Amino acid sequence: MCGRFTQALKARELAAMYGPAVAMPDAAWAERWNGAPTQAFLACRLDDAMRRVLSLLRWGLVPSWARDRAMGSRLINARAETVAEKPSFRSAFRRRRCLVPVNGWFEWRRTPAGKAPYWICLTGGRPLSLAGLWEAWGEGEARMETFTVLTCPAGEALASVHDRQPVVLAPEEYGSWLGGGTPAARVQAPHPGPFALRRVGSLVNNARNDVPEVVRVVDG
Repeated sequence: MCGRFTQALKARELAAMYGPAVAMPDAAWAERWNGAPTQAFLACRLDDAMRRVLSLLRWGLVPSWARDRAMGSRLINARAETVAEKPSFRSAFRRRRCLVPVNGWFEWRRTPAGKAPYWICLTGGRPLSLAGLWEAWGEGEARMETFTVLTCPAGEALASVHDRQPVVLAPEEYGSWLGGGTPAARVQAPHPGPFALRRVGSLVNNARNDVPEVVRVVDG
């Protein structure tokens, strides 16, 4: 699964990822070093004119038919193997896709001494995009827009940490994904990386510790 990630990107980095014409959000956005579900993050999607725009969305997808927003806490991830059929995701998979730009994400490896946290990123530290879906829920002042992150079986490089990983898309896949052309079968295969697995300290275990130090490498 993917339950925590880092999104600490500048406007110039986002423009380099999604094109100089990408529209930035009207509201200021905060750096998230230890980002957690229910928080707001930047996501790239298409507007009605099929232009790329960056929007602030809440992590934890709330389907339009949900009785209340609490459902979002259970839908932070969508399995790529079933995303096209599951009622919670199938409509968004067809019509409302997005890209979630991140520096990396966190995962915890089970050890005899307890869970050991790792920060996972592309080798070289380049930002990457996670495949996501978005939905709008509610009306008027109660309206909110939310997203979920797709996951797939972990590749060989990451399987020692967890059996699943977020779906990472290559830049040449962005257009097809956002436009709805990428089939479910494509996102069931893990991105080959190369990835760097960095052992980090226990600071990351508390989501309130949203500081750069959470990605600092430790021994062990």
